[in-house]
Amino acid sequence: MAQKGITKEIIINSAMALIEERGLSNFTLRELSGRLGIRVSSLYNHIKSQNELLMEVGLRAVDMLTELESTAISGVSEDSALFALADVYLSFACAHSELYRIIMGVHTMNIPLLESAVSKIADPIFTVIKSYGIDGDMSFHFQRMLRSLMHGFFSIQYDGGFSNNLVNQRESYHMAIGCLANEMKLNYNK
Repeated sequence: MAQKGITKEIIINSAMALIEERGLSNFTLRELSGRLGIRVSSLYNHIKSQNELLMEVGLRAVDMLTELESTAISGVSEDSALFALADVYLSFACAHSELYRIIMGVHTMNIPLLESAVSKIADPIFTVIKSYGIDGDMSFHFQRMLRSLMHGFFSIQYDGGFSNNLVNQRESYHMAIGCLANEMKLNYNK
């Protein structure tokens, strides 16, 4: 059953694909090893535990999302940056819902390195908020509001909460983001 050429990189990539395909709650090292054509015990030549593997998958997911956020806001500010950031955030969550679950569930996993890495997701958000002239405590309030809005919209959409209405969901999302943009411009933009 042993397969030559297995590396930690291959294991992480395969775990990501399996998690996205079957769901985090259905992910097992046994199924991963089967997919790779190796014994479960052979995985431990490359990883210490399932927790370590989930940490590596989570770190990759964080990097994927922060790279998308940073690219979206590059060279733009205020409303252009805010809408671009909100769109890539929601797109990532929809396209990679199981990886997104790892990011959002990090506090229940007890993986300190992953917890600290997740804070990187907020950096591009703070950059956008700062472009409106907002800093200090208010930047934290707006960051929380924006993340809550993006995560909440995704969660309701993902659970089918918007499916019984034909009104365009993206339009609703942009209206909500627009309300936040107006609040930032009205009260804090100099």
